[in-house]
Amino acid sequence: MSTPDAPAPANPYLPYEPPPAPAPRSPRARRALIAITVAWGLLLAGTGIWYSLHGRPTAREQTTVARAEPVATQAIEDVVRAAGPSVVPAVSGFTKVADCSVTPARGGADYQRVVSLYTPSGTEAALLDRIAAGLPARYHAAAYHSPGGAVHTLTADAGYYVAVTGSVLSAGLVSVRADTGCRTLGHQPAGDPTASAAQNPLGVNGPWYVHALPCGLRTVEVTGPASRPLSVLPGTGTVVATGEVYANRDGQAAHVVHDTVTWSLTSGSCG
Repeated sequence: MSTPDAPAPANPYLPYEPPPAPAPRSPRARRALIAITVAWGLLLAGTGIWYSLHGRPTAREQTTVARAEPVATQAIEDVVRAAGPSVVPAVSGFTKVADCSVTPARGGADYQRVVSLYTPSGTEAALLDRIAAGLPARYHAAAYHSPGGAVHTLTADAGYYVAVTGSVLSAGLVSVRADTGCRTLGHQPAGDPTASAAQNPLGVNGPWYVHALPCGLRTVEVTGPASRPLSVLPGTGTVVATGEVYANRDGQAAHVVHDTVTWSLTSGSCG
């Protein structure tokens, strides 16, 4: 027996009319949009250029060694002032520590300026404390001393991403450096001038250089092998006198590192 065909199911979807095609944009509107886009791009580019010249950088990589040099120099001046008149300072030049890479495509360099501070043996930790207390508040300087007193260090921020660090190199000798970290050069920093040989009681064989700070401190130094030991230096008016470190009130100073001697004569002061 045959059965009647079942009715076809109703369509569950409502009929849908496709949206009308968008009206073609007039050439005038298109030109206006292009002009606005170009103007916005020029505004962003111009703002970036102005900021790079006048704005505050937000990362060290946006700065240069050339623009960091005066910051490092000012930091060393401030350290000398904070150290006070009881030490004998000897300042270095602004020298390259290493080549480096700012980005995979941009080379750079790390520069620093150093001051050696000769102080009576046993007063190194107190000297770092005095520097930390004497630096301007904006440095946020702090001295650290390890339990037992084996390690003494100083940290401070000179601004413009220049780090100030201090450490005890040996009894009677504290070194404080202002370091730029890795940056592009900007332009090649000028090297310090050479000098004629000065008083040289240790017979140190090497080139002589003059290093100076704007405040008036001036150091003449030579580094190399010496023909005579530190023990031949006069014992009167000494600030420190050990087998490796010597300084007197006349601004004469010397220290020995692996049979290499640095002999310096410093005059003037940072007031």
